[in-house]
Amino acid sequence: MVSKALEASVWRMLNYRFREGVHVDSGENAVVITTPYATRLNSIQQSLKIEDPSDSLMSLLQDLSAKGVNRAQFCINDDALPAIADHQELFDELEVFYAKGLLFVEISGLKGAAICLDPVKSSLQRKTISVGDYRIKLSKFVHVQPRLDGLQITTPLAVATVLLKDQRLFPILMQLVSACDRKTFQDALPDDLRGHHEDVVSLLLSSGVAGVCDGEGVVDIDKEAVDAGWTPEDLAFHCHTREQMIDVCRDQSLPKPINQQRFSAKHQRIVLSTAALPEPSHIHHNLSFFQVVRERKTIRAFHEQPVTAGVLSDFLWYSMHIREEILCDPGLSRAYSGLLRPVASAGALHSIELYLCIHRCIGLQPGFYHYDSFNHSLGKLSDLGEPCLQMLDLAAASTCRAPQAASVSPGQGQRPDVLVVMAARYGRHASLHQHTGLSYALILKDVGSIYQQLYLVATALGLAPCGLSFGSSELFEQASGLSGRLECSVGEFMIGNPASTHGFDPGAAVVA
Repeated sequence: MVSKALEASVWRMLNYRFREGVHVDSGENAVVITTPYATRLNSIQQSLKIEDPSDSLMSLLQDLSAKGVNRAQFCINDDALPAIADHQELFDELEVFYAKGLLFVEISGLKGAAICLDPVKSSLQRKTISVGDYRIKLSKFVHVQPRLDGLQITTPLAVATVLLKDQRLFPILMQLVSACDRKTFQDALPDDLRGHHEDVVSLLLSSGVAGVCDGEGVVDIDKEAVDAGWTPEDLAFHCHTREQMIDVCRDQSLPKPINQQRFSAKHQRIVLSTAALPEPSHIHHNLSFFQVVRERKTIRAFHEQPVTAGVLSDFLWYSMHIREEILCDPGLSRAYSGLLRPVASAGALHSIELYLCIHRCIGLQPGFYHYDSFNHSLGKLSDLGEPCLQMLDLAAASTCRAPQAASVSPGQGQRPDVLVVMAARYGRHASLHQHTGLSYALILKDVGSIYQQLYLVATALGLAPCGLSFGSSELFEQASGLSGRLECSVGEFMIGNPASTHGFDPGAAVVA
């Protein structure tokens, strides 16, 4: 049983104060509250203007900016909400600040701060369960991160983070993994917080890290995402890279590197030998652009006749060769070297490098090569060893798993002549976008652009192109000898001559 004294102190356990980044400026007849929020399109922080504020409201603003306020200040007695006009006005304003994500909310116990709500968006809806029974559960998409001051809980869709500061509350996370009813939740709380369970539940529900379960155990806030088939990883990545609202205060608090190294456009590699590629030709340009676009398709069946070094040279030249090195953002501290290629890249960074597992090619020895897009040449990194053969086999197996391959036709399930591996120099993007959280998203956009370019060029050259939906980063590391933290594989594409069923003329392919 909770003592009377403990019950009386419950009202004093819920505290509010302005979250970090909120500023209050008072004028002659108005007060302007600047929020920490802005949009990516408009970096100007949002503001809230209050005309002719009362003395009591000004006092409330001062308290929220300094020591904070306690819910007991809005009570006439120990168990009633405010009823007098002045208190009601203040309480209404407090709700406005809460809804706009301006308030840091803290529930305290006898051991100090126990659980906190810290808004991350400018839209917060207070959710409560005051009567009857309930079944609540953590969101399927929840993320728990240890911090020095406790456990931080959030989800990609959450409007606030929850911080468990009191270690006695850590076990409630295990209770909330499955549907938890009122009694079970109350019993899991420490004695001094048990009478305050409705506020704890409200804080969890309002933040978006937990929700009410339906009869099948699905949380209400998760239902749409679950029905759509989102995985926690995909949803987190999507929301992180598509966030429109930004927290200016948090962005400013992130450590900024001093004289951060700009990754050069060109990276020197140790190669066994260099293979000069033939000069690009124009003999294949017998199709108009719109014909190429119309005829583009994935071909998974390859001819026994290998591709030639001349065709491979054209394929690489018209896809990825460096036309020009340029200076981007000249005159600014972030100035960096950019590149112009036939394919687009975010910020002209072009962090994607091409590596080739050459299985068969007339005019070139089998092996693992890096394409030097500056000099239009191939640098041989190794012979066609076991990692390369496994990558080729993995690519070949994918041709038999496609929807179009219900029955394997001749040429399918065979190693491609050339497997192109796209690898990203992550640091080149991170040197500009580390603090925006967009580095990897931009890399994937570049990969998509390259995929389409490879498809169009291969189609124009009469090759059989096939983009792959997966690959092995581990095998790439083994074949290249590169750390995946520095240069990671992000896409695979295979080419060969199309099988005879696709109208391939073997005689025309021998031109070098």
